[in-house]
Amino acid sequence: MPDDADAGVPDSDPRHLDPAGDLADAVESGDLDLSLGDDADPEELRAFLDAVDAGEYDPVDPGLEATVRIVRTLLDDAREELERGR
Repeated sequence: MPDDADAGVPDSDPRHLDPAGDLADAVESGDLDLSLGDDADPEELRAFLDAVDAGEYDPVDPGLEATVRIVRTLLDDAREELERGR
């Protein structure tokens, strides 16, 4: 395996495949620029996060964990854009 084989793997553990975690790493780091669509409802996303925080979903699911990280980043970015007056 070439030395640069893991060069594209973000902060997640390179010893196992974790595409959802790698995607979440890229969103959190800003390497992948995502934003909420015009038809997205931030309140629905906040309700999703509240449900996860309340234990309504399986906490061991790595896909769910990655989704939560992405949603939190999207909401933080949307809040920052509003604060900047965009």
